Amino acid sequence: MQSSFWKLHGKQALIIFAIISVVIAGVIGKVSASPDVEQYLSKVVPEAASFKKLDDRASDDLYLFAALDSNGAQIAYVTSGQGIGYAGPMTVVVAWSNEGVILAMDVPQTNDTPAWYGRLAANDYFSQFIGRSYQDPLQLNEDINAISGATRSSTGVDTGVRAGRLILSEQLGNPYPVPPEPVNFGLAEVFFIAGIVSVFALRMVPALRKIHVLRYLSLLIGLAVFGIWLSIPLSLVNFIVFPTGFAPTWQSNLLLYLMVFGIIGAALAFGKNLWCFWMCPFSAIQEGLNFIGGGRTRPITRTQLAMRNTRYVILWVIVVLVLVFQSPPMAVFEPWNTIFSLKGALDQWLLVIATLGVSLFIHDFWCHYLCPVGATMDIILKIRKGTIGLVRKFSSR
Repeated sequence: MQSSFWKLHGKQALIIFAIISVVIAGVIGKVSASPDVEQYLSKVVPEAASFKKLDDRASDDLYLFAALDSNGAQIAYVTSGQGIGYAGPMTVVVAWSNEGVILAMDVPQTNDTPAWYGRLAANDYFSQFIGRSYQDPLQLNEDINAISGATRSSTGVDTGVRAGRLILSEQLGNPYPVPPEPVNFGLAEVFFIAGIVSVFALRMVPALRKIHVLRYLSLLIGLAVFGIWLSIPLSLVNFIVFPTGFAPTWQSNLLLYLMVFGIIGAALAFGKNLWCFWMCPFSAIQEGLNFIGGGRTRPITRTQLAMRNTRYVILWVIVVLVLVFQSPPMAVFEPWNTIFSLKGALDQWLLVIATLGVSLFIHDFWCHYLCPVGATMDIILKIRKGTIGLVRKFSSR
């Protein structure tokens, strides 16, 4: 009886269980989240004997404190603001003089991985803020130089500082006007738009579909642009930051929005995955190694096709963990984050070596069996197919 039920309804039961568990994980994460910024204040004003909260906008994770000496006299202001980096929110704590000049700053909480965030300290990014007044614009790429290869982390810190400046300026009786956030549109966005349009043509125009070498050319361009130059392949964390509420503003991270919603939009509108096997730089590396190794193993047998479901298990586990702990960095584990940044822990490098080694003999091993991005795109395509089927079913009645 149980065996018969599992054969008939096992797939549906697993899907329902996965959806319910993800919803429960999200609720647990939101309910248990309780920021305590006061523990970070002494890092930027170590000489303070105590701190007094002056103002807060808890809904925006924005706080203002007075740093007091042993006699109760105010020696500085401290703001705690939130910015959005590569993998989610970061807490930016800034010490200001009583006149509103930046004395020190710290980022005690960040979801960005060391491979990206570490570049800020290594390139003296934070020192650009020291000595600046709350009346200075503090605008990224105009007053503050972003760090190449860590643009999103740079943006997150700058946003956190400017958020603190807003609440401080009101306290000082001289509210700082909020300037419109400039749209960050440049070569990276141009390359992506050109890339997705080109791949769309290669997949939809019959004459171009017959020229197989064009797919390899597309992969090589993706490797050069999104892997080597920008080091921003499409990762699971790029998807997760949206439903978890950790996404940055579209003005400061337009490329992220173009990549995520451009790829998802194309999949929903045309039923085509324009990223995997066409633009993904890690896929390009795997196919190159597969050519060198001479391997022709593809997931065609029943067992091999069943093993592809491993991707969905990995995706489910990561999403549940991210939601429960409200920590998007848990989704940053794919080997390309290590190989393109050339920075990573021992276990991350071991994953890179193992994946690339197996790719010599198994065609696109990571893509077929382990990639959560591929699993995400397959789910989107399945939802599209199922929706179209339901519409046709009900419209034919």
